[in-house]
Amino acid sequence: MGLSSNFKKPLGDPSNYPAAASDEHIRALLHQTVDESVAFKHQFPPRFPIRGRTYFGGLPAAPADFRWPRAPDGTPYTFMAQVDCSELPAFQLRNFLPGSGVLHFFVNWNVFDGMDEAQSWSNQVVLSRDTAESWREVRPPEDLPPCYGASDARYYFTWLEHTDRRLHDCPRAFAKKAMTMGVVRTFAEEHPNELAGNSAGRYQQIWEEEQTAELARFYGDPVVADEFPGPKREFPAPATVQRPTTTFPAGWIDVEVFCGLFLKEVLERGIKQIEYGKDAGGRPWPPDPAGVRAAYEDAMARANAWIERSRGAGLTSPVPEADRTAFWSWLDGMNAAAVDPITDSRCARTQNKLSWEAVRTSAHICLSAGEGASSLVPAEMMGELRMEHSVLVAGKWPRRAGRHQMLGAGRDVQGAPRRHTLAAGDMLLSHMLLLQLDTDWAMPWMLADCGVLQYWISVSNLRAHRFDRVRVTLEGH
Repeated sequence: MGLSSNFKKPLGDPSNYPAAASDEHIRALLHQTVDESVAFKHQFPPRFPIRGRTYFGGLPAAPADFRWPRAPDGTPYTFMAQVDCSELPAFQLRNFLPGSGVLHFFVNWNVFDGMDEAQSWSNQVVLSRDTAESWREVRPPEDLPPCYGASDARYYFTWLEHTDRRLHDCPRAFAKKAMTMGVVRTFAEEHPNELAGNSAGRYQQIWEEEQTAELARFYGDPVVADEFPGPKREFPAPATVQRPTTTFPAGWIDVEVFCGLFLKEVLERGIKQIEYGKDAGGRPWPPDPAGVRAAYEDAMARANAWIERSRGAGLTSPVPEADRTAFWSWLDGMNAAAVDPITDSRCARTQNKLSWEAVRTSAHICLSAGEGASSLVPAEMMGELRMEHSVLVAGKWPRRAGRHQMLGAGRDVQGAPRRHTLAAGDMLLSHMLLLQLDTDWAMPWMLADCGVLQYWISVSNLRAHRFDRVRVTLEGH
């Protein structure tokens, strides 16, 4: 957490700044904003099967009469999370929420495109009441778009962009993650209007100290773990194809992701480099354009063959030793045939970059895919995965888990908390934060530009359990 960009600081000579209020006064103002929230914590390492009805990602579990919500144009919403109200802990506003039943949270990707009216479309939150009949995992609609929407999915599932079936293969549901709930006090990040200048800056510092200490009560001390090391640097340039882990490729998903990324590399850089006729330094390249193009086309054909083989074998199935050996033989052969060790897309330098990216991508997929698949996650990745599943991490680790919560003071990115809680003079018409879903590398969720998805409900609608009237905001940096 860092200082908010919203605090006010006078310009000019610092000696003319108004004197800062005392820490005691600022702390007292901060504690006047305290609110209790229900916070969510990743279960790491995960345990299978996931038995509870509170989880993020996956598909909704609901009674047989559940109807998948849709936008006004008929497009099905994407399922994000669900909370079993009977599992909620006791906290300040517990009586505002149903005593039982499940709240299902959906989103329409039009909010990513800045469509304001999409924020107020109905039924982005659905309450399923408990019934005598058994609940089941809901089958998704046939026309459910891929996660992040048909137009943007390729940016989030990059290894699938140039495969034979392309967007048809992009996931339509996020990985299912079990979550633990607990009560956390939250403080308003934005300083009161009565503070300005140095006092506003100090408010931010005290807020960070107090909020971090409160988060630690639930999430525990900041995690200390080792980052997955990158490829060894070889000079003047990498000459050998390195193995990112001792087991790579452990599962066929490793092979699919690597080959998909390789196709993207060749089509978007390698082929275009040939057409341009020069390397990055402006020198003519390659010496034999026709020969290199033919070699690239052969490499892409073999990459697609490996992808089809992976899908036929089952992406979360282990790769037999003979196939692993054949895969590495192909990679070593491409590197040996590369025209140079930097520009050629087949070179070890490029291959190493892609294989490390493949390990990170496939580890998240396998970790959430069940007991057998999770056993394929390489031991070398576990420290990094632990940090990515943690809200509090020691040091400057950039890919920590998101801070998800129900009610309380939400994360202020572009002012949504201030707009919704202060806009209405009538308390019953003011909006409260029903749920906050944060950018989360463990899901993985990238919400706008490292932003936050927030569900808002008026006090009157919350008391009446009119969750069909929830408003949704998506804000990024």
